Amino acid sequence: MCVYFTEHPRRLSYLNLNHGGITFMSESTTKEHSPILQSFPALSMEDERNHSLTKAPLASTNSITQRPLIKITDAELRARVQWIHHTTPHFEISYDKICLHTVEIEMLAQVLESAYGSIFSLTHEGITERFPIYLTDLRSPSLMGRRTSTHFSGGERAIYLVRNSHESLDTELIAMLTHAMRFPRYIKHYGITRGWALMEDAFATFLSGRLHGNPKHAYPFYGVEPDIIAHYLKEHAVLPKLFYSWHSLRFASELERRVLAGAFLLYLGDTASDDRVVEFSKYDNEITADTFRVFFSKNLEELEDHWSEHLPKSLLSNTETEYREMMEYWKKMMSWRTI
Repeated sequence: MCVYFTEHPRRLSYLNLNHGGITFMSESTTKEHSPILQSFPALSMEDERNHSLTKAPLASTNSITQRPLIKITDAELRARVQWIHHTTPHFEISYDKICLHTVEIEMLAQVLESAYGSIFSLTHEGITERFPIYLTDLRSPSLMGRRTSTHFSGGERAIYLVRNSHESLDTELIAMLTHAMRFPRYIKHYGITRGWALMEDAFATFLSGRLHGNPKHAYPFYGVEPDIIAHYLKEHAVLPKLFYSWHSLRFASELERRVLAGAFLLYLGDTASDDRVVEFSKYDNEITADTFRVFFSKNLEELEDHWSEHLPKSLLSNTETEYREMMEYWKKMMSWRTI
């Protein structure tokens, strides 16, 4: 997902990052800020952050050189890097010889296997043969300044975990393992069955929220309460309601799939149960508004209306200053996603 700050005046597909309109108990409204957060919609069944047509922000005027705009393909990445191989019971790990150390990989292998066990205990879906995982660092000399990021490749049946100066290798590890452990279902439905891609990415966020050992380092909330971010997006973003976007023919943006819909599934887990969310994630047909009634007793429109009524309560335990600091921190982390 390409997310960054800009002064562009257009409204469609943009997020207004001012704080106006939020009124706190016994406190005044916050100041207005001009930057806005921009999210490009996906252009293929793969993660749009790795799509060749996704735009990247221009380099700042005080940088020595322009930020590279050309992404590296997975095939080029595998050809350029000198790989060392490490095997675990469920994964075939290949890691960059230059920028990753054996000790790091042994520790990460333990994290991978532990995460696998945690996900399996909830979903009871697993991997029948070792899943390939490629590990590298964005600053690796092998990349020669080319751009890439952590992503799941359904076409190659592989996970690419990419460390950078702001995020570790496990920032999206749970989400990537979620796709891998549901691979037969993923390859059958993702980008094919209407409403399923949004559910799959939201479910990956749901499991990350439930299982990540260090939430402050986990995308997409980075330790901020999901309901607070969802309230912010609903108040300031020009995003359609989930009721309209879930069954749409268009491919939803990552802000909708991973952030907004992910926070919604976490809410359903809190109010219904995590088991119901897991059962919902295994639905093998088109997902419509009425599909939600099968699992949660109400259709999507009713559930979203109840959620919208609940969201302002998430602000009551925070002062205006705390709220502003949390949102500035979250926006900063999201802006780094393009580096």
